[in-house]
Amino acid sequence: MKRVWCLYRVSKKQQVSADEDIPMQKNACHEFVKNKPDWTITNELYEKGVSGWKKTASERDEMAALKEGALKKKFDVLLVFMFDRLGRREDETPVMVNFLIQHGIEVWSVKEGQRKIESHVDKLLNYISFWQSDGESQKTSIRVKEAKKQLGEQGFFQGGTAPIGYKIVETNQPHWKNKDRRLKELVPDEMESKMIKLIFHLYVNKQMGYRKIADYLNEHGFRTRDGSIFVVSTIQRILSNPIYIGYKRYKSALGGTQPFNEKLKIISDELFYQAERIRKVRHNSIEKQDKSSIPRTGKLLFSGLAYCKYCGSKLTSNYLYRTSKNESSKTIIYRYRCPLNKGKLHGSHQQNVWGGKKYDTLIINQLKTILSKLELESFFNKNQTGKDEFLKLKEQNLKNLKKEYGDLRKQQEKLNLEIGKALIGESAFTPEQLSLALKAIEKQLEEKLRQINDLKEALDKERDHADKPENQFKNWEQKFNEADEDLIKAMLSKIIHKVYFGKNEIDIELNLSLSDYLNGKLY
Repeated sequence: MKRVWCLYRVSKKQQVSADEDIPMQKNACHEFVKNKPDWTITNELYEKGVSGWKKTASERDEMAALKEGALKKKFDVLLVFMFDRLGRREDETPVMVNFLIQHGIEVWSVKEGQRKIESHVDKLLNYISFWQSDGESQKTSIRVKEAKKQLGEQGFFQGGTAPIGYKIVETNQPHWKNKDRRLKELVPDEMESKMIKLIFHLYVNKQMGYRKIADYLNEHGFRTRDGSIFVVSTIQRILSNPIYIGYKRYKSALGGTQPFNEKLKIISDELFYQAERIRKVRHNSIEKQDKSSIPRTGKLLFSGLAYCKYCGSKLTSNYLYRTSKNESSKTIIYRYRCPLNKGKLHGSHQQNVWGGKKYDTLIINQLKTILSKLELESFFNKNQTGKDEFLKLKEQNLKNLKKEYGDLRKQQEKLNLEIGKALIGESAFTPEQLSLALKAIEKQLEEKLRQINDLKEALDKERDHADKPENQFKNWEQKFNEADEDLIKAMLSKIIHKVYFGKNEIDIELNLSLSDYLNGKLY
């Protein structure tokens, strides 16, 4: 009697209990053996939810069991429903079949009969068969990915947890795989979307950091969807997620997004990209250990921006209590103080302590005078010229990348034609050599496409969402007078780089673009 081992495999876990999958394969194999009087089934191997294309032979436990059984002469026949149950990889599955046959194992399929390698033609047919299976798997993968991609582009939800600010709702449209199910989509959640707007407002307009925003939300009774308090990482993810302006992430490891979907939009583009610029500036400041950015805590308006004129040191803040004449109350007096005002090492200091209220008022008045004299329209026109030149350079880079991508596609087409010739013996190369070359080209194509998409996305953002700094200064004085403490500090940080304190004098150093304009250096 010939000892028969049967192998049953399904690619997806959803297929494991379906009537048309493993049970069907098993019944077909048992019926086939009934017509072979000298055959008896001695072992049955199951691969549940294992892809014969994505998984290599070395990653499949049952393939190892088959090899071990063949080496130890534990069976005489391997029976499968169809040969693609063995695998769909054209570079591995024929090798596995050859291994079994060379060790005296007959390889049979219920639907396709016995596989042999007695002649060169048998080997070629064997290779072509699995090459076709490999191609079918790739086509199936492409179809599934394309279907999911198109559904995603149309706004339909493809699984996972809804981001904060959204909820999942069922549509009336049937599911593309199961007509009894309905496609789902993301829509803004009324309550959570208000919280998202608040987070961006606090970050951009109030200049709060991640920790301060989390504390603010927790103190005001906001909670995450599962009832937990907000933490820094949650705030970071929210502020960096482009879904809030209608661009859902796709292949997030590569930084890609799906096409714009108006239904997903919660905040304005301008607000999101302002937040992105702030994040980059703060990140760069941390990497350079730059502590000069304006603080988001403290009672002095220019704490963090104030420097000593005499030694260049950053001023610290302190306070003292002043008691009223009748000693009925105490008033806190905040002051700027130079920490290096003692000794001759750091030079002579004509003054080392400055009253906060007095000097904050002096600086604000001087700043208002400076801004009132600026010809802002001329400044912004000159500034835009430099941005336009930079955009042209990026556009040329994009054009070059597209040309390189086109050249690679031509190479890919030539290799595909050469593979066809190799299969009929008219090529100087083997199918294996051409297959390796084709995979290398496909990898280069994928990387080149990623570079193109990244650069195109960056260009689109710069064209469509270019910052309009004139809006920051329009009615600046009115906005400043009406702002609260956090907003005042945020507005000052956009204009002032440093303020130097001397004896009864101040020297304001504006941010680079404004300073260059005043000195006539811009472009």
